[in-house]
Amino acid sequence: MPPSSIAANPRRAAQGREKWATFFGTLDSPNVRLLAGGLLIPNLISLATMASLVDIGLPPRTIAIALYASIAILARRIPFMLTVALFLAVLTFDIVQTLSLMFGIGLSDLMAAVDHARRINFFASPLYFALIVTLVMTTGLSLACLRPRAMLINANIPVLFFLAQAFGVMDYVSNASPHYHFGSTMGRNEPIQSAAEVSGFRQAAGADGNNVVLVIVESLGYLKDQNARTRIAEPLYDQSLTRDYTITSGKTVYFGSTTSGEMRELCNTRTFYTEYVQNDTNTCLPDLLAARGYSNIAVHGFAGGMFEREQWYPTIGFDQELFRDELVKTTRRVCGSAFAGACDADLAPVISAASREAGKQGKPRFIYWLTLNTHIPVAPGQALTDFHCETDGVFGRPKVCRMAELWHDVFAVVAKIARDPAVAPADILVVGDHAPPFWSRHDRAQFEPGQVAWYRLQPRRASPLPMRDARNQQRASTDDADSSRSAQ
Repeated sequence: MPPSSIAANPRRAAQGREKWATFFGTLDSPNVRLLAGGLLIPNLISLATMASLVDIGLPPRTIAIALYASIAILARRIPFMLTVALFLAVLTFDIVQTLSLMFGIGLSDLMAAVDHARRINFFASPLYFALIVTLVMTTGLSLACLRPRAMLINANIPVLFFLAQAFGVMDYVSNASPHYHFGSTMGRNEPIQSAAEVSGFRQAAGADGNNVVLVIVESLGYLKDQNARTRIAEPLYDQSLTRDYTITSGKTVYFGSTTSGEMRELCNTRTFYTEYVQNDTNTCLPDLLAARGYSNIAVHGFAGGMFEREQWYPTIGFDQELFRDELVKTTRRVCGSAFAGACDADLAPVISAASREAGKQGKPRFIYWLTLNTHIPVAPGQALTDFHCETDGVFGRPKVCRMAELWHDVFAVVAKIARDPAVAPADILVVGDHAPPFWSRHDRAQFEPGQVAWYRLQPRRASPLPMRDARNQQRASTDDADSSRSAQ
């Protein structure tokens, strides 16, 4: 090797080291630290979603973005421990606001959910695990950037201010969606519009002495695609069922989360359950049917302590409750990830057996079933139905398709118990509690904002009762029924 080449190599190496040193020196500059700790790192997930790097759609976080930037500016002048306290306070606000809008949960609902979160296995969900780890890491990195006050004092504040303002506007424009307008707080002053009232089910319940069945289906939103709605409800339109039942369907508006859906359909109110049960006026459906001599049974595949259902179910008129532990002893199978419990698809024999046993008293039965397995996040591979989600384009999105498989399982159970002599003939209503709170904006877009689907099964030998008109409601729809029959 020529001597000139040997001499050149050390010079190139030295130049390379100098370039890297300059690069890292730039990263450690006051401006970069201020921007990283006050804008880029705390809002990393939002930045990734706006750049389409991850399929997560967050609600607008404009206020949180401005607050993080404000703390970065204050960090130049205040003690670091005060910076930490303020940052954690804003982080808490950010999380609470985001979850409240994502899941339609009011503050009282959210506090109750936090209190019962110990029953949820968040780390069983890869998505929730990744989000928790990301939050911990971004919090630590942001605070590390904001620690050196002596360096931050030389940062360019106007740059952070204007970039934060611009990002806040972009965030709002990109993430504003009507799907975030149906939280329980927003519906508090809205007129109550339940599927039980609109469909005529509440008026018919108990009128002829038939058994009564109400099924509230977790996250059963109203799919925009009629063919998709037809696929999930196919079991209801089997000839063996339509021979004995008249099937009608439609949609109704919802506000809030699952307990709000329960209050809407069981008690015809938008009042939060803890407030309502303290002043129970015996107007909930179980109370009304108990006054007519009914035996009332509640079934739910998760823990009875979740949202204190084991306490307030008896208050509104249920005299028998079946929750996860008792159900799993019978079915011997557990479904779900974060919300692990009894498998909805296995509950037809359990519900029929409970009805048969209660029927020995000579009383008609009211059976209330709150389903579980379509709770976000949905565990893959647990449905009995197979819609070939990786190739079938009817549902548009694989996650929506996997949820639809589980909904189909629920409708199959409803069809079974509707034919079972232990339950039939029965007035039956199947309705969603709220639309699915998918993290993906593309998945959410498959559903009509603020609407849940309902299906009513009315025994044919009963006198048809008209459905009631209601603002913003769809009356009975025969489109789904017709398309289902043509598909068979």
